[in-house]
Amino acid sequence: MRRVSVCLLVVGLVLGLAITATAAETIKIGALMALTGALGPFGPPIVDGAQLAVDQINAAGGVLGTQLGLVVRDTATSPDVGRDAASKLVELDRVPAIMGALSSGVTVACSSVTIPAEVVLISPASSAASVSALDDNDYVFRTVVPDDIQGVVMARMVLLLNYKTISVIYVNNDYGKGLADTLKDTFEEYGGQVLAMVPYEENKPSYRGEVDKLIAGDPDAIVMISYPVDGNKQIVEAVEAGYQGDFFFSDGMKGEAVASGPGCNEAEGTGPIEGAYGTVAAAGFRADEFSADFNAAFGPSAVPYNFQAYDAVMLIALAMVRAGEATGPAIRDNLRAVANSPGVEVFYGEWDKAVSLLKQGKEINYQGVSGVVDFTDTGDVLGKILIWKIEGCKVIDLMETSG
Repeated sequence: MRRVSVCLLVVGLVLGLAITATAAETIKIGALMALTGALGPFGPPIVDGAQLAVDQINAAGGVLGTQLGLVVRDTATSPDVGRDAASKLVELDRVPAIMGALSSGVTVACSSVTIPAEVVLISPASSAASVSALDDNDYVFRTVVPDDIQGVVMARMVLLLNYKTISVIYVNNDYGKGLADTLKDTFEEYGGQVLAMVPYEENKPSYRGEVDKLIAGDPDAIVMISYPVDGNKQIVEAVEAGYQGDFFFSDGMKGEAVASGPGCNEAEGTGPIEGAYGTVAAAGFRADEFSADFNAAFGPSAVPYNFQAYDAVMLIALAMVRAGEATGPAIRDNLRAVANSPGVEVFYGEWDKAVSLLKQGKEINYQGVSGVVDFTDTGDVLGKILIWKIEGCKVIDLMETSG
């Protein structure tokens, strides 16, 4: 019996060492994503953008001789759920860096966990001013253009479409209110009239009360700063209430969930949202090459911010290479060095080149598929806004413009 016990003990130790070795062979990066809730249609394609970066890095040998692993946790588009998901990534998964979250309010909530834990948080989509204002000890960044730029472009585009009066519905959070306020201020500055500013709460079964306020003054257009699940309900209820004007969308409504949703008659390629315009952060360098690889791996999607998710993961990994370690403080301290000028410019598809330069002790300047990712003191980036349109129940990208 004693020999059997000893043998079992030895086997157990060997298995334990094997499990430990396997675990050590992966450097984990977290992803806080809205896989359910009001932004549920956005989550999977954005995760795919991050996964493409992980797959490409691993195919080239990984980081510091180690494979990367992406640990995805659902925020349900909720600050409370997001905070809990962030705690699990930090305490259970022990990640040094996280890509996410999407909603600005969720990112702010998650930062209350990640900042004291010294875990880097890079959002690909949180655009509200509240993210910049965080007392974050330089642990919170974003690869998306802030709302003040998009709001100005939205107002100018609405004016170019010759809408004299608009009503605005916006999700009642940091993102929605900040973007709506910038839009209103700019639109009125140039002589436009905002008939109604209507906030809404997420995940309600009906928005008929909000819709009635929107259409009361018969605006030329309804501007929707909404999320896809809620926004589809609002479109249907506006039409049912007799609204016959135009719609204009913010970035939160871009994608197949809305373009081919209940506001579209797919059989005929028409519907109340046919011809509607919208805005979103523009793409950057070699975006066509990225899109070709993305589509081949995951299938095409018009959902925004997979560019930004890809760049967030790439920058985290390059910061690890430059630092020679995969810890939160090391990633934080090396992010700007790999993202900002000066340095040798490296682009999509040039991971090997970037790593080689860093190993030679040279500086690099990563040029993102989402655009220039030179981080400011507050962890923000600047960039352009893309104008898009719905035609035949599909999203058509049109042109880029500055704020």
